[in-house]
Amino acid sequence: MSAWPGRPGWPVVGDLVGFGSDPLGYLERLAADWGDVAHFRVVDHDLWLVSNPDDIERLLVRDAKVLHKDQIYELLRAPLGNGLVTSEDEPWRRHRKLLAPLFTPRHVEAWADTMVRCTRSHVATFVPGQSIDLQHEMMSLTQRIVLETLFGSDLKVDTNQVGQAIDRIMEHFVAEAQGPLRLVPSWVPMPSRRRTVHAIAELDRAVYALIEARRRAGPGDDLLSRLLAATDEEGGLSDLEVRDEAVTAFVAGHETTALALTWTFVLLSENPTAWGPLWDEVDRVLGDRPAVAADFPALRHTAAVVKESMRLLPPVWGFGRQAQQDVVVGSHRIPAGHNLLVCPWLVHHDPRWWPEPRWFWPERWLDEAFVAALPRMAWIPFGAGPRVCIGNHFAMLEVVLALATLVQAGTLVTTGQRPALLPSITLRPVGVVPARWGAPGDLAGG
Repeated sequence: MSAWPGRPGWPVVGDLVGFGSDPLGYLERLAADWGDVAHFRVVDHDLWLVSNPDDIERLLVRDAKVLHKDQIYELLRAPLGNGLVTSEDEPWRRHRKLLAPLFTPRHVEAWADTMVRCTRSHVATFVPGQSIDLQHEMMSLTQRIVLETLFGSDLKVDTNQVGQAIDRIMEHFVAEAQGPLRLVPSWVPMPSRRRTVHAIAELDRAVYALIEARRRAGPGDDLLSRLLAATDEEGGLSDLEVRDEAVTAFVAGHETTALALTWTFVLLSENPTAWGPLWDEVDRVLGDRPAVAADFPALRHTAAVVKESMRLLPPVWGFGRQAQQDVVVGSHRIPAGHNLLVCPWLVHHDPRWWPEPRWFWPERWLDEAFVAALPRMAWIPFGAGPRVCIGNHFAMLEVVLALATLVQAGTLVTTGQRPALLPSITLRPVGVVPARWGAPGDLAGG
């Protein structure tokens, strides 16, 4: 086994400044200098960047049993509890087995009408020529979709506090994970930490009220009803377990889909010729009627636009695992306790797998021979292996149907420079993303 490749960094802080100030640029330079396996350190965490799809597949599939989520996910344990994102070993296996049937394509399709209805209702508030904050509007839309599919629309409980509390919690997470708070011990009672404790308490009050209201109202066509009804040989889920999975589903299913839609419209706006095939397909498949689940297979070009957007600007730009015992990657033995970092951003921009990797070229996804020849882990917006995102079918259906519905109703064109990228737990834009709403086919946006 060879010596550790990479950068030792500074005493105590390691490469916290370089990585924290520009994570994507830092990792690009690290991979360019050291290749497919490279080591660096952030404070007291040893990290290994793994960039080759074959190595990633071995880690996430073959070595999955000896890898846990890395320490950064511990920051999510307070708000998410012991849901699928944060749990490990037997609790995770039991919940995954219980929940997997709820997210199969057949079950997810039952929510297609809700996705389309929410999108049509949301876009009906726009008027031609109106200027909007694209990111804010997409967040509002996907929050509405996830709240209705998660909790239903028949419960008389104010769900606004759910979204508001989670927004505050996620802002705090970014500060703890990548900001100066990373250097402050967790037991220090900072004001932002006290505010987060209050936000979690508000979230709990709302979710437990929803659970009680659902029990009183009886089963509905929503995920909460399915969680309450799920059973195995050990019985059903406790209210605490239902709470954890419901909050996890909200967090995982809200921001990432909003970002996928935001970045899709940013890329379409930067590449005006890409609108034509999209308009043509939506007009041919849908005409003037609302989209339904059965349209999904026919919206091939729309799905290609979404896949290409998630390749170029993946909402989840990186994710980590911690080795529970030594693992071998290439010629390197990575010690137990070290962290492995998989970066979809790097893999998705690698010219070894993607010709002209910086181009927005949706048609590449319609080339069956090209797609078949890709390494399995060359496109990993939802992760991979046993811990692949359980909601991947839900997310793809939602984004494709929402995009088709928005394009059918009008044209969203960004009106400024591409926003700077903020790689927190997701790949967010910095600040407002100005856009203008126009009539269908009107690239002037009004």
